[in-house]
Amino acid sequence: MRSPPRLSWALPLLLAACSSDPAPAADAGATDVPVATDAPVTDAPVATDTPAATDVPPDAPRPMAMTTRGPVLGETTDGITHYYGIPYAAPPVGPLRWRAPEPAAAWTAPRDASRKGAACPQAPGLLVGGPDIAEDCLFLNLWTPPTPGPTPRPVMVFIHGGGFGAGSGNDGQYDGPELARRGAVVINFNYRLGQLGFLGHTALAAEDTAHHSSGNYGLMDQQAALRWVRDNAAAFGGDPANVTLFGESAGGISVCAHVTSPVSAGLFHRAITQSGPCSFLITPLRDEDATAPVQSAASQGRLFAQAVGCGTATDVAACMRGKTVAEVLAAAPRPIELERYGARYQPTIDGYILTEAPWRALAAGRFNRVPFITGSNQDEGTIFTRGQMIPDEAAYRAAVTPLVPDHVDDVLRLYPISAYGTAFAAFTAFAGDAVFGCASRAQARIVAATGTPAYQYYFSKLNQRANAVTGLGVYHSAEIAYVFGRFTGFFARTDADTTVADAMGDAWVRFAATGNPNAMGASTWPAFTAANDTYLEFGDMIRTATGLRRDRCDVMEAWILPP
Repeated sequence: MRSPPRLSWALPLLLAACSSDPAPAADAGATDVPVATDAPVTDAPVATDTPAATDVPPDAPRPMAMTTRGPVLGETTDGITHYYGIPYAAPPVGPLRWRAPEPAAAWTAPRDASRKGAACPQAPGLLVGGPDIAEDCLFLNLWTPPTPGPTPRPVMVFIHGGGFGAGSGNDGQYDGPELARRGAVVINFNYRLGQLGFLGHTALAAEDTAHHSSGNYGLMDQQAALRWVRDNAAAFGGDPANVTLFGESAGGISVCAHVTSPVSAGLFHRAITQSGPCSFLITPLRDEDATAPVQSAASQGRLFAQAVGCGTATDVAACMRGKTVAEVLAAAPRPIELERYGARYQPTIDGYILTEAPWRALAAGRFNRVPFITGSNQDEGTIFTRGQMIPDEAAYRAAVTPLVPDHVDDVLRLYPISAYGTAFAAFTAFAGDAVFGCASRAQARIVAATGTPAYQYYFSKLNQRANAVTGLGVYHSAEIAYVFGRFTGFFARTDADTTVADAMGDAWVRFAATGNPNAMGASTWPAFTAANDTYLEFGDMIRTATGLRRDRCDVMEAWILPP
């Protein structure tokens, strides 16, 4: 009998570090991503209107757009106009904590949109999205192309990564001016994270008399942002009927959730998953639905309620809402502690937002059929295995055993130590392929089998400076600098890097505009089919190739992917 699929939930750091630059090589023994530990977390009151501090004199010589909630004033730099910190939903505080997002309050005076809003609260020890953190965090940022130009423009909406427990759209690596310069309206946003975004509990589900749902508040925020785009994109020159949803890591997994969520149908028209395959989301909401090899979200919720002192309260939901943000984030089980239960705070199969596991929905053809790009990076595993001690074959076997216990010999045959130099390097290559590379290839094949256009990429461009600092190669999230054309942090730009960034940025925007990443109908990036098994490599050479990791992935798919 085939062993249950485990790789999507058992690697201990699989999603906790997916948002930004990893630790430098000098800290290679560390297992945590560098963090900002002094960022204040505040409990914000419910806002009833725009604070006076955001009002700007109406005669200020700045671009203004009228949203459905009120006017906003942006700024123009080098021909690109940006609007920051626009509320797309009401602050999810007080009675709105652990509820579906409500519309933002309307305002009348022009709102200053020159500063990014607060990032959402995230657990201490995880990567934060900026210096300001507050529970009032449902803001978006937007960039518009130079004018005059063709209108309406395609709209690109990015979902940040961070393992559903960290990160923010405010991170400068996700800023959109370079993509906007290529002709798209670009938007990113914050969504609730960790315990505040993905806490499932029977008491919370009981409050939802229509759907009996809990645990998907972060996904609901993402849907609220997409509804804001539908209702407001035209005011910024965008086409609400041509929206591309793209994301990296947990952001890409979120895209998978929306591709398979009936509630998200019609809110976007193209999809891109960057190192975020659809095989991750398998956590059931309720104990009685626990058909996956992980604990239900409701069980996790009971542990949380006990830890925060509300387990025996008469009104558990009210008790939990009475806790401060700091108390919520400090209460066990914290995201990293959930790993010992084989789960984490992440979207759940709640019967409403997600009616079934996304992988199962894809395989059955039950998804929102939009053109699709999916892909992975050359060294996906390095950021997750760093710091592990795997000096020899015995340690290699010990590391593989809890992941695929029935296939340890198969793994050592497919990833022999002799081919990689060390047992650690062999295990790292296996982990990256199994969790990201092979899953992305299988995803392209499943989507293409329905007749839906699918394109696969493989990112192998080594940024010399980033690798000199980190020693992690073309690691998980390394492609973000090239997609956005934002060489921040460890990344430096050479002419070769510019060539790859231009190619990726152009392809992403062409795909957003037409559903085809090729220029003027050219076929330099053929659509994927099971017969051609094609991908486009973005590396030292930009080339079309076939059979990405075929010799290993064809063998491993049967025991690394959900049934």
